[in-house]
Amino acid sequence: MQVNLVFLRPQHLKRLAASLVFVSSFALAATGEEHTVNPIPDTPQWHAYVAKSEHWKKLDSAAIAAEIKALGLSEAKLPEHAKEFGFDPKQTDDWFKSAEGERIMAIILSFQTPSGGWSKRTDMSKQPRQKGEAFGVEKDYIPTFDNDATSTQLQLLAKAYSITHKKNYAQAFERGLQLILDAQYPNGGWPQNYPLVGGYHDQITYNDNLIKDLMTLLYEVSSSKNEFAFVSKSLRVKAQESFNKGLDCIKKTQVVFNGQLTIWGAQHDRITLASTKARNFEMVSLASAESAYLLDFLMDLKNPDTELVHAIHAAAKWLDDNKIIGKRWVRNELSLQDDPTAAPMWARFYEIGTNKPVFGDRDSTVHYAIGEISEERRKGYGWYNNIGNKALEKYQRWALQHPLANQ
Repeated sequence: MQVNLVFLRPQHLKRLAASLVFVSSFALAATGEEHTVNPIPDTPQWHAYVAKSEHWKKLDSAAIAAEIKALGLSEAKLPEHAKEFGFDPKQTDDWFKSAEGERIMAIILSFQTPSGGWSKRTDMSKQPRQKGEAFGVEKDYIPTFDNDATSTQLQLLAKAYSITHKKNYAQAFERGLQLILDAQYPNGGWPQNYPLVGGYHDQITYNDNLIKDLMTLLYEVSSSKNEFAFVSKSLRVKAQESFNKGLDCIKKTQVVFNGQLTIWGAQHDRITLASTKARNFEMVSLASAESAYLLDFLMDLKNPDTELVHAIHAAAKWLDDNKIIGKRWVRNELSLQDDPTAAPMWARFYEIGTNKPVFGDRDSTVHYAIGEISEERRKGYGWYNNIGNKALEKYQRWALQHPLANQ
């Protein structure tokens, strides 16, 4: 196995070398969309982590199996599919007191897995989960943190409890928060799904703002802000500890090339912390949108230490240096078109080292021109974005308050 250490901070190389003791019977990390078992260091901490994941996985499976058996079914029925969750998560205080609000919240509670989380793309607006029905429409994402799942439901539960003071909301929230705490890797990162399902899902996932959403929730809980004031002191302390570990992981995973900090990948190897691939069309790269959202979040943190200040300045510089000016792109077009009125934008992925935009296809091929990938991928993926503009605008104000030490 070859481990690329060029993307790690020099001060972490010694620590990494000491910890990379692999279980020899495990397969190598996934290289595509297939499912494999990712190796872990042979340490008590990591073995305890995996054991807890297996514990929750068995409980989730057993709950469904018992219902299926009692009903005489051969397999679980599927709930209805929804692009998101079928409901609007942004609601007024009065909504939580209304009959409709209570109805939606009851459905949300019914879809919480025994392990404490929720699934994505599952309609939670029509009726509660039925006996013998799966907790989600996609097997590999039951439960998950992907596509705002679990973090969205927990935000709603916290607000619902703060307004109605119904204990079942608080209890469900605490179970979900504990799942997030359990899911965090010993090095501070989070997988896409937990309990673990294998393959690229087990990598540390920034894609679709997964870690940003979890960190935001932990920050609000630990700060006892607004609707989170009800959370017990012991859980707030755990949330703060988890947040600190997560922030340390964010610092360590910021990609370094030729001694210079850049931005982050969409996913990082859960052991080496290097940028890694996920699905076949999601290659090892730098991810502009996820990095811009992460940068926006990091600039909200109070009293950043010197290392974080340096990381923020470096990420903002990378985004500014690599923006695309005077161009536009419409999904499925073969190339960018000139447009002097267009706002600056970024490719979704950049090659590490050259900072060239890169585009992937279902067959794992990587291309430098979007016109070279299949029509299915051109139509089915957002290859450009302008997310960095908001982050850079905010950075201009932030930088005045946090100049680099050597300036």
